[in-house]
Amino acid sequence: MPVCKKTDNILIALLIVIATVWNGFSANVMEQFIHMRTPVQIIGAIFRWAGMTSFIILPAALLYNDPRCKFLAKYIILPVILLGVIFSKPYFLAHKPHIPDIISYIFWNLSTLAGCIYFIFIEKNDTSIENTTSDHPSAQSITVLFTLLFLGVAPLNLFMQFPKLMHIDALTFRLFGFWHIFAILLTVAATVIIAYLLRKKSQEDRFLSMFFLSATLFFQLSVRFSFVRLRPYQTATNIVGALPLYVCSFGIMLLPFAIISLSSFFRSVLFLINTPGAIIAFVWPSTGVSPIFHYNVTCFVFTHVLLFAITANLVLSLNVKPQLYHLKHLAYLIVLYYFVMLLLNTLAINLDKTNYDPNFSFVSKSPLPIPLHNLLKLKIGVLHFSPLYILVLCVIQYALAWITFAVYKLAANRFSKKEKTTLTENID
Repeated sequence: MPVCKKTDNILIALLIVIATVWNGFSANVMEQFIHMRTPVQIIGAIFRWAGMTSFIILPAALLYNDPRCKFLAKYIILPVILLGVIFSKPYFLAHKPHIPDIISYIFWNLSTLAGCIYFIFIEKNDTSIENTTSDHPSAQSITVLFTLLFLGVAPLNLFMQFPKLMHIDALTFRLFGFWHIFAILLTVAATVIIAYLLRKKSQEDRFLSMFFLSATLFFQLSVRFSFVRLRPYQTATNIVGALPLYVCSFGIMLLPFAIISLSSFFRSVLFLINTPGAIIAFVWPSTGVSPIFHYNVTCFVFTHVLLFAITANLVLSLNVKPQLYHLKHLAYLIVLYYFVMLLLNTLAINLDKTNYDPNFSFVSKSPLPIPLHNLLKLKIGVLHFSPLYILVLCVIQYALAWITFAVYKLAANRFSKKEKTTLTENID
């Protein structure tokens, strides 16, 4: 499904994405959702929650002329953004904002309003984009889409405003405990359910669904910056630690662009890297022992479940077919990736006054209780690293990609044989 080439649409979509990501650095974005006690606080937070769906709805309307999203932009996003502005006082009382936070909040509201007004006064008579779906979507399809997106951008710290939930032993996430195993089963279930729901959809509907899902993940990654302004997320204690410079978060950041690009290579690489990456993250989660309703767990589970489900459905639903030459290119891309992560991690350590080590993609410290990072350590200027350990990281990542490719080929061959057998039986 090709992207709209109209300059105005692309620029407005880009403006909305930039404004939302910038606003995501404000502590108030997430902090407002753990101060939902009075009616005014609740109403204002819900309006802004609904307005956050604009991050997905407006680009889909602008770039793909989706009629459901155009309807939502005009009749849902526009009023909830205005109502959110009216109820802005509780937003700023949640945490004392700095000047950049106030500016980003204004910029986000204005850019979103601009996108909505664009449809009302300009898009109405614009025939430069071919409609790829029905001009008159049903009320049911609009309602279902908005409900799913509303849930997709849900503030994952919402339950932290209930302290009692944070101290119930039965609701604690432990390694290989009930909730850990439940999260793994949920990953499988989500993948199967998405594939099942998309199996009879048109190629365009599948594409848009995958775009919505990937944009949802990107949004949750963006607002993580807001959370770490006031509280640590697992081992990340500031914005630097929340940067998407870990294998899974890096994949989340690239996923919408891979889908938009229509590039088979781009999509295949993310499938080969992030599908096993999400599973490995669940084998040894970085959440520690935490309440299941704490952001440490809700964010981890939501993002990794959806990351696996989306990347797996690149093959299952978008018919992406990884090839052997993709793996050949991955051989040097993985080495390049870890080398860049090592440089960025070193830069982050040296620029931080406290020498905080964000450990991007685990380049400076092993995630397992085995000190592989101390093997034959070298010092080259400001670089302190173990070449052997970095090599181990590269080899493991490449091996996982090979295993994923082998599983894919095995499943594809079996499915192909089964399909041929069924076809032969039908002919006979």
